[in-house]
Amino acid sequence: MREVRQGALLLLTAVAGAAVAACDLALGPDVSLAGLLLVGPLVAATRLEGACTAVVSFTALLLGVAVAGREHTLGRTDQLLSLTVLAAAAAYATWASDRQAALDHQLAGVAAAAQRAILRPTSFRVSGASVCARYRSAAPRAVIGGDLYAFADTPSGLRVLIGDVRGKGLEAVRLSAAAIGHFRDCAYTRSNLAEVAEEVDRRLIDDLGPEDFITAVIAEISPGRLRLVNCGHHPPLHLPAAGPPVLLTPSEPTTPIGLLPLPRVQEVELAPGDRLLLYTDGLAEARDPDGTMLDLAGLLPACSLPDLNDAIEAVLSTMCRHTHGAQDDDVALVLVELEPSMPRQHHGRTPPAVTRTSAEPPGGLRKPAGRPSPSAAVSD
Repeated sequence: MREVRQGALLLLTAVAGAAVAACDLALGPDVSLAGLLLVGPLVAATRLEGACTAVVSFTALLLGVAVAGREHTLGRTDQLLSLTVLAAAAAYATWASDRQAALDHQLAGVAAAAQRAILRPTSFRVSGASVCARYRSAAPRAVIGGDLYAFADTPSGLRVLIGDVRGKGLEAVRLSAAAIGHFRDCAYTRSNLAEVAEEVDRRLIDDLGPEDFITAVIAEISPGRLRLVNCGHHPPLHLPAAGPPVLLTPSEPTTPIGLLPLPRVQEVELAPGDRLLLYTDGLAEARDPDGTMLDLAGLLPACSLPDLNDAIEAVLSTMCRHTHGAQDDDVALVLVELEPSMPRQHHGRTPPAVTRTSAEPPGGLRKPAGRPSPSAAVSD
């Protein structure tokens, strides 16, 4: 997408430069429009990288010289002055563009290092559950996003946070770190899962701007039970050891953190060997070149691999194949498995449809007939 925008701007500056040169020739040697050729390099310096800006600058200077030569005015003092100013402006625009690109690259590196420190790949086993988490940036030089995840092993069970901060860059990373810190504190000091979300929201008031918010899911996993609080985030995918996958859509959606959510607790029965996939926009909104979104049911074969690390890497590979490698957004994944009593069955390539817990499933997701919903929303 970035290459397309740069190509369009290059074409625009070329057309604008050619138009100025044509008008200059039409007005004759008594009128010089060489000064208007400055616009191309200066605009390019604010939007394009150094090499592209250099091309625009050289083209503008070449047009100025070509017009002066055509009109036989190269020896005139005013024309020489105009071309000198144009050459100086072109050189400055190229230098400024190079410097800005270097600064942007440095800042992106700082943000990426900060986010890697916050979202380190992890794999561990605690409280009768195995956990694997991964973060993948959209591209090596992509704008850093605000995806986040965190864990807390509490007396109530393993508590997991996954979320997505609105916005990009260092500010999003700062808010991610603040949300993780508040969650880890509240997870240990609040016994009620809804109170955890409310307290995180209250503590983030001073950190969030007027248009900032964080979509988030907070899960509490204990033997035989899963409790969820969903604050405007994508529903987790429940993968029973035996049975079709289920999207755990809340019956009463609430607003994201930062927008005064009124969280309700959703309770789901779990069996040994069940898995839970929590994810962010990068997976939920992954599209192929035709714009078709990734079918979450298609993740079942990947998620059912015996080793969690292999399973989560297979999920990322499935997403990459679907998008043909054109990942538009960062993605964070957390895959949790309850300690199984027997080896998990690996499903074949043709997955069943995804079941949703909501009464009105959207297009493409259907609820198998005769199967009761494994979850229900209850209030704490």
